[in-house]
Amino acid sequence: MRRHAAVAALFIVLAILMTWPLARNLERAVADPGDPYVNIWVLDWGYWSTIHHPLSLFHANAFHPSRYSLAFTENLYGITLLLIPARLAGATPMLAHNLAVLAGFAFSGFAAYLLGRYVSGSYPAGLAAGVFYAFVPFRFTHRPHVQHIWGGWLPLLILALLFYAARPSWKRAVLFGAVFLMNGLTNIHWLLFGSVAIALTALLLSGALPRWRPLAAATAVSMVLLVPFLYPYIAVSKLYGMARTPGDAMTYSATPGDWLVSNGENRLYRSLHSEAVDPERRLFPGALGIALAAAGLVALRRDRRTVSVALLWILLGFIGSLGLNTFFHTFLYDYVPGFKAIRATARWAAIAHVGMAMLIALAVARARLGAWIVPLLFVAELWSAPIRWFIASPEPPPVYEWLAREPLRGAVLELPIDMAGSEYVYLLRSAAHHKPLVNPPHRRMDITGMWKSPAIPDAFIGVLRSIGCELIIVHNDYLGPYEASTHEWIAREMKRGRLFFVRRFDGGVSGDWVFSLERGASTIPTDLQNSDTFGRFDPPPRVIDGPAFFTGFALSPHGIRGVDLLFESGGVRVPAELFEDEALSTRFPGYPTGKPRFASGLSQRPEGVRRETDVQPEIIDGRGVRKRLEHYWIDWNDAAPVSSPAMSDNVRKSKNEE
Repeated sequence: MRRHAAVAALFIVLAILMTWPLARNLERAVADPGDPYVNIWVLDWGYWSTIHHPLSLFHANAFHPSRYSLAFTENLYGITLLLIPARLAGATPMLAHNLAVLAGFAFSGFAAYLLGRYVSGSYPAGLAAGVFYAFVPFRFTHRPHVQHIWGGWLPLLILALLFYAARPSWKRAVLFGAVFLMNGLTNIHWLLFGSVAIALTALLLSGALPRWRPLAAATAVSMVLLVPFLYPYIAVSKLYGMARTPGDAMTYSATPGDWLVSNGENRLYRSLHSEAVDPERRLFPGALGIALAAAGLVALRRDRRTVSVALLWILLGFIGSLGLNTFFHTFLYDYVPGFKAIRATARWAAIAHVGMAMLIALAVARARLGAWIVPLLFVAELWSAPIRWFIASPEPPPVYEWLAREPLRGAVLELPIDMAGSEYVYLLRSAAHHKPLVNPPHRRMDITGMWKSPAIPDAFIGVLRSIGCELIIVHNDYLGPYEASTHEWIAREMKRGRLFFVRRFDGGVSGDWVFSLERGASTIPTDLQNSDTFGRFDPPPRVIDGPAFFTGFALSPHGIRGVDLLFESGGVRVPAELFEDEALSTRFPGYPTGKPRFASGLSQRPEGVRRETDVQPEIIDGRGVRKRLEHYWIDWNDAAPVSSPAMSDNVRKSKNEE
């Protein structure tokens, strides 16, 4: 047990190192500002509803007034259960999500280690299998999907079945049932794929299962316990016609050649990366894994059962990843319930990785003295750190803190709708208030189309009333091309007495404005301004060749001490210069600073900053309080250190003095 505990600790350390610098930014980093926000919402809603309204788990607050709205995505409840202690201890939704990301890598490795150790009898062999399985490039590709990082239940399914076959008992059957249940609660893909694979494995081992009834009974109980978590998916399929079309599934069906395409994170196999191949279909698992899995076949004579199981999972994973290009998944899609919900069939590759891990363990066990070096070789081959994470703001803006305290009878609509990832952000922020949210609007209601009309129609407010919308939050900075039409509609409806002003909150530069369809003021005060630090970062070029010039502005009622540019997820800090800007000072009177503009001209990429990096300004106000502005990913190509004509002399002098 001590050795197992040490290995578990080792995988935690490896998870931190292989995903660095996530551990340094646990409260604010995500893989990207998209699917991770959805998963944070799902995990938070699962926790909140479990504590407050457990029978309403699937009637989540978003997508109002849709029913069973949590079933519009994966429910992740197996991960939610494990995060409850962290949430009760005070972890924020984003922190809890990132703890789950690290734990998912570590758990996948430890589970594959246990399987590899069991089938090979060798600790280094199990460790090699675990490192391969935990950090296979597929898992880094799916950093935005915490449920796919959590792949540990799949190898434990095989381990529990082999454990039962070795000495059948009710206790071991219950263990298998528990693993089956947690696999299903964690990831619906793994439930569907894993159920097919483990059922065929049980048939393959039928001769070694003289007592099948305890196993069948435990599995049946687990399936009954899963029914409440699966029925909502059947319900939304019938209510809203939700099913993946053959075209959807074909788009993400791999080809055999995709198994030789590497993802964009792995450093060793950059030459095998192709932007032309969808990330879901970049399935190259690494040359060392392929070679050792092939070498493991020599154990066929000595351990025919283990090799046969491993080959079965590899074959299923490979053929399944080809999706509708083969009869196998086509049959499942047409005739087996649940498979019409699968979009990315290439994710079958995870089944193959389990089989490869088993063969890797068998191969490494024969190496004897050289066995301990193989896990290190896998670490070197699969190394992807440092990874470029997206740095989000973990603190909910003031409007959401107010909304959490406000008693509502109806729902909330946020504007803009469906612009620059706005719906992802609204899902993330709903974790702060848990109020019914119209966003993202269901496709059966033309709310998005009505709002994006050149002139918002009079019927728009009637539609909102019909679905029980009570409040509208307008994020003024982000209305973009719809700013004029939105403002005209607000003025028109307030004049008619159908819309009322409630409050303005700090949010960006122009603020977050709350309007009510029921009660409030009939006019908007004209003297409203920000009460805290704010600013704007001018978007830098996506690709920088040589010198770079970063600009923006920062203002605060408390004054501004300085502005730093943060690169490498905050690991590299470069001070910016502050400048006078008469136009800005005129636009924002009353703030105690004569230098609202900040800028930094860099003649070359700073030391310690990678080509694929990120940049984010951090404002330090007069109190010493720090506030971060927009975050951007940039690709900074190498160039000789030259000065840009656009750079100011002051900025160049500042850089030279450093």
